Formats: sequence, structure tokens, C-alpha cells
Amino acid sequence: MRASQRARELDRRVSNIVFMGMGEPMANLDAVWTATERFHGDLGLSARHITISTVGIIPGIRSLADRPLPVNLAVSLHAANDTLRDELVPINKRYPIADLMDACEDYLDAKHRRVSFEWAMIDGVNDRDSDARELATLCRRLSPHAHVNLIPLNPTPGYPTTGTPLRRVEAFRDLLESHGANATVRRNRGTDIDAACGQLAAGQPVTLGRRR
Repeated sequence: MRASQRARELDRRVSNIVFMGMGEPMANLDAVWTATERFHGDLGLSARHITISTVGIIPGIRSLADRPLPVNLAVSLHAANDTLRDELVPINKRYPIADLMDACEDYLDAKHRRVSFEWAMIDGVNDRDSDARELATLCRRLSPHAHVNLIPLNPTPGYPTTGTPLRRVEAFRDLLESHGANATVRRNRGTDIDAACGQLAAGQPVTLGRRR
């Protein structure tokens, strides 16, 4: 609300709001929905300009489908097969890709709103031609209402994983499109303050420990 007020002073406006990056929205959906209704009612923001993101919490997606406003759904996918996604997004072990796609398809049928798949590109991990083909297959199931956001992973001091080079990101996008999927390369923002996608702004080296 403060951002909206400040924007008006500058003859600008808040045009889109995305629930992402502050934790898992579907794990706190009642509070998220209360905020969504206020943005829609008090701020006057159309539901088509509000997006709620999830790592794939299927009960949350199904609950969202039953709520009245047709907001956009974004899924942090990052892998299109269960073996790799189990490693990158451990909640996949509870909610595997086949079940997740069923939930996305039902959401699309209920709301007729675009479903976005977020894909943080990691060099040599999920940026292969085979990954693009698998992802395009999932997207075609929801065509033409699925869209892929390709997000080059940003460097984090002390963390060995690196993002895919831009030339490869663009080639991955082109391959997706050649297989019938819609894709956009997201602009990198916040890298200079260690607050971009895949970064931790703690200012301390990342200690890699045993995954729990």
C-alpha cells in the first residue's frame, strides 16, 4: 500500500503483485488470501495482475482453485522429471510431477488463468536439451495457457552452484519454443546487493551441510 501511495506521487502505479520469495505462500494461504482480497478491493488491482507462487503444494493449489478471485498461479518447477526434481525441490517426493500437473490442469480449468513455470537455470544441471524437451512436453499439456520464466541463477559467495551462461539460456528458450512452449528470459535484478534469484543476502559464506 505504501508503494502504491509513493507511486502515485511519482505519477506511476503498482501494476502487478507476486507472492514469491518470502516463504511458501501455500503454507500460509489464509493470510495470503486476506492480503490478496485487500489488494483487489482496497488497492483496486485486478486479479489478473496478482500472482501466487508455490513450490508445488498441491492442497494449496486446489484450495486456491476454490477461491473466488481468478489470480495467476506460478509454480517453481526447475526440473521436469521426478529424479532431478526430488533433488532440487525435495517437496516433489510428496507431490510428484504427475500429480502436480493434474492440479495445475484443474486450476486452469477452474480459473482460465495462465499458469507460469519458474525455472532457475543451473549450469550443467537443468539446462540440457533433454530438460528443454521434457519441460516442453509438460507445457503442451496446458497449452496455450502455460508459460515458462527462465531465470539465470545468480552467483552466491561460498556456494559452488553456478547459473547457466546467457547464450545457453537463450538457446534453451529457443529450443522450448521450437517444441511448442512459450518462454521468457527474466531480467536479473538485485545481484549487486546479493538479493537476486538464488542468492542469500546474509553477507556470510554458505555452509553446505547434510540435507534434511
